[in-house]
Amino acid sequence: MGPRGHHSFPLLDPMRALAAISVLLVHTSIFSGALENATFGQFLAHLDIGVSFFFLLSAFLLYRPFVEARVAGKARTKFVDYGRRRFIRIAPAYWAALTVAAIVPGMAGAFSGNWWVYYGLLQNFPVYSPTGTCATAPFRCGMPVAWSLTVEVLFYLALPLFVIAMAWLGKRWRGGWLTLELGAVGVLTAVSILIQRSVPLSDAHVWLFFSPLGRGWWFGLGLALAAVSVHVSRLESEPALVGWLRRRPGVPVATGVALYLLAAVVLLDPVASLAFPVIDLNTYLAQYLLFGVIAALIMLPAIFGADGGGLTRRTLGHPSLVWLGLVSYGIFLYQFPVLILFRDVGIKAFVPLTIATFALTVACAAASFYLLERPLMRRVRGRKPATAATAASATGPAG
Repeated sequence: MGPRGHHSFPLLDPMRALAAISVLLVHTSIFSGALENATFGQFLAHLDIGVSFFFLLSAFLLYRPFVEARVAGKARTKFVDYGRRRFIRIAPAYWAALTVAAIVPGMAGAFSGNWWVYYGLLQNFPVYSPTGTCATAPFRCGMPVAWSLTVEVLFYLALPLFVIAMAWLGKRWRGGWLTLELGAVGVLTAVSILIQRSVPLSDAHVWLFFSPLGRGWWFGLGLALAAVSVHVSRLESEPALVGWLRRRPGVPVATGVALYLLAAVVLLDPVASLAFPVIDLNTYLAQYLLFGVIAALIMLPAIFGADGGGLTRRTLGHPSLVWLGLVSYGIFLYQFPVLILFRDVGIKAFVPLTIATFALTVACAAASFYLLERPLMRRVRGRKPATAATAASATGPAG
């Protein structure tokens, strides 16, 4: 989802697909009532963990080329080019999906007097007063899941400032550059915890809550992984830990999955709660921190020793997952209006609702990618993507 060269980490694109599917599952489980199932409801309730994957992926993929250029003493990507690519990648497809959703299934907001709020990704913030359906049934208004896209876009805007700040500090820092990077991540984490530890009631707190600082732990982990990845790539010999990840990629993935399952049983309430802290705040904060750890663990084999083998990497590299990663931005954009459409026609049981939503969402995502997203990417980059893998490296967020 970032600049050229991210096909150096091809297994991250299928992870984006899996994260998009996990978010789709939590939405269909909410609207079908599956969360109330005593057997599996609690395991579905927090599959919105996919959002943390999206933020870590964005931070890693977008920041790594900048830190690599700085450490190597090379010219970095021009911010104008970076901004143009981000805009073309995100805005047109979002605007198209928002317009389609306003027509079918008739989502409110986009054609109202507050249209600028929804087309401008400002619906999270206290800059307007929702009216009509948007006031009484927010899930039928605009693109309800776009709160995470808003945070992503703000991160895109903030990243050049972070790059400039780290370059300035690096010239004055007398210690190692990696120590400085990790220290900055520590500061971001501390600030984000302060923001997340209370319900956002004031206008200022709402702005911070839906900002990259508010999710600084997740973005910070992505930034840290980018810095460590660059550090490892510059070493003359492979560190023992990277060699271990090359040989045993399934261990961190299994650990992450086990942590999620354990938390679902002993820690987390069976309600989806990442958008706002509607559960006990201590539990919410523990979930916020834990989800970052889980996402980082599962991403490790795709970043370090990624050219190794193993069932985990073969599974991630399956062509179907690679292709779903290619169209994953569209899966994010269309899943909610498609879900509402099927609910409106009477499909309410979890399994048929999930199957129908997934099938039509993927079809819409494919149409969006091949008819709109890829042609625009080709134009802005001035070249055609040679393969599905290289095209997938330019895909946008899906969470």
